[in-house]
Amino acid sequence: MERLLERAAKGFSEFLVLSDVGLVKLAEYGWYINSSISLGKTTGLMKKAIEGERDFLDDFFSHYYRKEIEDLSEVIHNGQDARSRITFEAITCHKEKKYFASTILFLSQADGLCNGELFKVRNDKKALKKYIAKSQYGSFFKILFGMITKENAVDAGYSKMSNFESTLNRHAVMHGKDVQYGTELNSLKAFSLFSFVDGFIDRYNKL
Repeated sequence: MERLLERAAKGFSEFLVLSDVGLVKLAEYGWYINSSISLGKTTGLMKKAIEGERDFLDDFFSHYYRKEIEDLSEVIHNGQDARSRITFEAITCHKEKKYFASTILFLSQADGLCNGELFKVRNDKKALKKYIAKSQYGSFFKILFGMITKENAVDAGYSKMSNFESTLNRHAVMHGKDVQYGTELNSLKAFSLFSFVDGFIDRYNKL
């Protein structure tokens, strides 16, 4: 038991060392973790992001979120609230390879779960930070929120896109600047953001 606790403590310490840079770096590639990805796996993924392993990240997250979409589809098939119906339609569009539609829906629902504050970047994302601060999250959650409270590829100004590894950008999608975003990869990236917000903000708020 003592050795197990030592390994756990060491693993958490390694996560903390990498988290400030690593979580934001994952978002630079357009990927977000969800509540089912273990701490150890997250640490490994952060290392890959810091090392610039784009192909590895795209491959891992694509496989992972394809399964997550299938699982979520089964869970919410009979959902009755308005948001679950929208989410199910987004999943249906994705499975039918209607990626233009699914990407927009996943992005908009992620924003909705954040009270419409997710993509507001003025004053260093002050509105989003204020919304998150209303809840009594633990320090671990606040570390994770660095993925969305720091400007990144998905919410940066369109003119800043060259600074990031991912080409999925909410402004470009919603305002018709990008007419080629309808790919499986972008749909899965948008779903990963939705999954992050759903798992770490929306569900935690309901506990």
